Amino acid sequence: MLLEQIYTDFRPLLFSLAYRMLGSAADAEDIVQDVFSQFVAMDQGEVSNVKAYLAKMTTNRCINLLRSSRRQRETYTGPWLPEPLPIDRPVMPADPAERRENIGYAYLVLLQQLTPLERAVYVCKETLGLEYKDLAEMLGKTEPGCRKIFSRAKQKIGRISWNTDTRQHRIEAQERFVEAFLKASDEGNFKPLLAFLTDEVTLISDGGGKARAALKPILGVDRVRAFFEGLSAKGRFREGFEPVAVNGEPGLQLKQNGRVAMVLSVEWEPDGSRIRRIFLMVNPDKLLRFNRSSPGTCR
Repeated sequence: MLLEQIYTDFRPLLFSLAYRMLGSAADAEDIVQDVFSQFVAMDQGEVSNVKAYLAKMTTNRCINLLRSSRRQRETYTGPWLPEPLPIDRPVMPADPAERRENIGYAYLVLLQQLTPLERAVYVCKETLGLEYKDLAEMLGKTEPGCRKIFSRAKQKIGRISWNTDTRQHRIEAQERFVEAFLKASDEGNFKPLLAFLTDEVTLISDGGGKARAALKPILGVDRVRAFFEGLSAKGRFREGFEPVAVNGEPGLQLKQNGRVAMVLSVEWEPDGSRIRRIFLMVNPDKLLRFNRSSPGTCR
């Protein structure tokens, strides 16, 4: 297989893998480029399974980066959230292996609960569909060990349904929430939004010390409502929200002085009934792709 064809065929998948592990598109791009640079310089004739080999290189680099950046995240100002991407809503493919890759932002947040090794096993199993023997060889572990790691990771993440009907129901509910939020922000009255939220809803905002944000999660429906009403009263929503695709699902963006300054997305209850977490990204470093004329892409 020609190197150019290998790059075309596997780059999107490797970016998908690295982005899910790291929560950073910029870091994912750097790692994928580094992997292909090293692959070009080696003797490809010694590689029997190109996909598995490239996945191994990418995974190991992600694990090393996560371990080396652990202290940096521990000293991060306020909550750390993954970088959202302005990706249009994907069409659900027929192949279950491909369907696993169509994950929303809330799922990306859940992945950050896992240790680097748990994330590697879980993402490679879910995204690439690798067998336990492949994972064991890739990570230098035993097959039973990889099974235990995957089971532990799955318990932390919780049960995720890839049923097309369930996803469609959630998308439709999210579209109704977006419309309700647009109206609420225009009128300055956020009371109608309460019907979408659980009583224990949590709002998490990421400013990274570079933009004004709540340094701790805001807990409870009354406090979340007061938070939005307070920002509205101060004129923070003056330029108005706009609908935008966030990691393939309906979300909202807010511009200030012509640039995207806030992106909002949500996490629903497993049954899709109400929203249990709201994510606000205001760190300008993680909004660069929303301010580009050509949005980034991800499988």
